[in-house]
Amino acid sequence: MNSDPRRIFASLGIIGLLTLLAACEPPGKPSLADDELAAPTDFKTIFAQNCSGCHGADGQKGPGRVLNNPLYLKVSTKENIRSILVNGRPGTLMPAFAKSNGGPLTDKQLDALVNGMESEWVKPFTASDIPSYDGAGFTGDADNGRKLFAKSCYACHAKGGVAGALLDPSYLSLSSNQNLRTSIIVGRPDFPGLPMPDYRTLKMGHALDNQDIADLVAFLSSKRPANSALAMTLMQSEK
Repeated sequence: MNSDPRRIFASLGIIGLLTLLAACEPPGKPSLADDELAAPTDFKTIFAQNCSGCHGADGQKGPGRVLNNPLYLKVSTKENIRSILVNGRPGTLMPAFAKSNGGPLTDKQLDALVNGMESEWVKPFTASDIPSYDGAGFTGDADNGRKLFAKSCYACHAKGGVAGALLDPSYLSLSSNQNLRTSIIVGRPDFPGLPMPDYRTLKMGHALDNQDIADLVAFLSSKRPANSALAMTLMQSEK
């Protein structure tokens, strides 16, 4: 039985069209390459869209860490800042921002953030006794930290104090040991009306050293609720 050539060609055309459509993205849907091409790569736009809500419009006066601070940028290296952006801080409010970890930013955007912080905010900071970022090699003594806290911190950070209670369980449940250490080192010079001084004058007008800071962190972390998400995360990381 002879087949109608017109029907054969029509069938082949339909099959070809369906194959072509299956291989293409739906009309109007941008490809991943298009998304990345459209993503902003200038520092100020990326920071405004992703960081300013916690860290302030210009890296200052936000509820999170002050980033626009020469001492912070000197203590925390570019490599460390990028690592925090990539991985976040598990158990805290700081999420991972790298696309590889489920975040919104490409490698190029992460580089723009780190390089922009350096080019826009780094200023000379000269001091010979700057504590190390992570306090490696120093084991904190919680009892010594308690005594130091009572002498140097309690006036501002007692319950109902003018600068907020550091021993508040909710605060400690969201603040990692590294965040506590960094806060003690760099202070909060951006706080309007009542700036927190940095490590250079926190010991009754004298500088805290690495051991002092380790002791303070040990005391504060000992007051963190054991059932908090952060405490559980820290416990798992130590195993």
